[in-house]
Amino acid sequence: MIVMEGEITEVSCPPNKADQYRNLTIWLPETEDHIEFTVFLTQFKEAGMKEGDKIKLQIDKAFDIDEFAQNLFQGR
Repeated sequence: MIVMEGEITEVSCPPNKADQYRNLTIWLPETEDHIEFTVFLTQFKEAGMKEGDKIKLQIDKAFDIDEFAQNLFQGR
């Protein structure tokens, strides 16, 4: 399991479906990188998320992205 803590640095509306989704940009100091997520507007509102909020990301399952990509392109 991987756990990273970050901060929401930007909340924006996607160009299409702005009435249904929000884009979140999250700064992860551990990796010194930004990542972007698109979330449902209803979940975004229910969680009360806003710029500057701290957020924890938890990845429970690890996989080999190279192997995954090869399998995808081979049609497996």
